[in-house]
Amino acid sequence: MITATVTNFGDSLGIQFPKSLLKNAPISESDDVEILIRNNRLIVKSLKDARHLTTKERIVAFCEATEDVQLSEVDWGKPQGKEIW
Repeated sequence: MITATVTNFGDSLGIQFPKSLLKNAPISESDDVEILIRNNRLIVKSLKDARHLTTKERIVAFCEATEDVQLSEVDWGKPQGKEIW
C-alpha cells in the first residue's frame, strides 16, 4: 500500500502521486483525468482513451453518481394557457 499526504496548493488541496504508483497507472503529466466520489472513495480515471458516451450511458453514470436523487417524470397537469404539448 502506498500512502500520500494531502497538501495545500493555493486555495485548493492536492495529492502528489508517487512515481512508483504512476509507473503502473495510465496517467502522465498534463493528462486530463476524471475525479469521482463513490461510496466515500475518491476515484481518479484517465481520460486518455475516453470515448464519447451515449445519452443512455450518461444517464446511467449520472444516476450511479447521484444515488440519493430519485429521477422520475413529473405531471404538471393540463396546459393553463397557450402552451403547445
